[in-house]
Amino acid sequence: MSAGLHALPGAARTRRAAVGSRAGRAGLAVAVAAAGVAASALAFGALWPADPAPREPARLGPADAAAARAVVIRARTLVSVTPEQLGYRLHVAGPLPGVRGRTDTGARTITLFVSPHDAPHRVAHDLGHEIGHAFDASRLSGAERAAYLRARGVPGASWWPGREASDYRTGAGDFAEVFALCRAASPDYRSRLAARPQDPCAPLPKRARAANLGSGGS
Repeated sequence: MSAGLHALPGAARTRRAAVGSRAGRAGLAVAVAAAGVAASALAFGALWPADPAPREPARLGPADAAAARAVVIRARTLVSVTPEQLGYRLHVAGPLPGVRGRTDTGARTITLFVSPHDAPHRVAHDLGHEIGHAFDASRLSGAERAAYLRARGVPGASWWPGREASDYRTGAGDFAEVFALCRAASPDYRSRLAARPQDPCAPLPKRARAANLGSGGS
């Protein structure tokens, strides 16, 4: 997820994607307000525990919902990859305290929890982070994860967070943050596992740096 607790019990994952304005509008499946999209889904296809008390995002009025959609459309132009390249659909919901995004690998959806007052670069980072989680779940091998941790100087770190741990202190969360730095125009960086890399694309596997994620492996 994207926000202080990526591993809130039963979460999934969050952040980046880019496409032209017209493509952004066409590819954006918006579900603002209403029920919490994928709120009780297991993250990373059952690698994460279910949320015992799913919470719903804030319900937005028509004006705020339109403003939130506009923020996301702008954010997508700041990201060099899209959820669609990995076969994921993007949903947008109102803000959810403590959570900025969620990736459901079973349903192949990424949900961003967006306030109409959010800065586009922050939403872009959230989207990049969540696409990083989706890439991790579908493309990374155990050997690639181990190589990434060595490149980050933390070879002994856990990749997956525990039931109540923040994923910002794990390999999975750090990978998603670095992926977001490489792919989105944003100054944000939230990992607590290792320092911000000078070249955020360098530690990533070559396939994660490809122009089109859809062209690299399965």
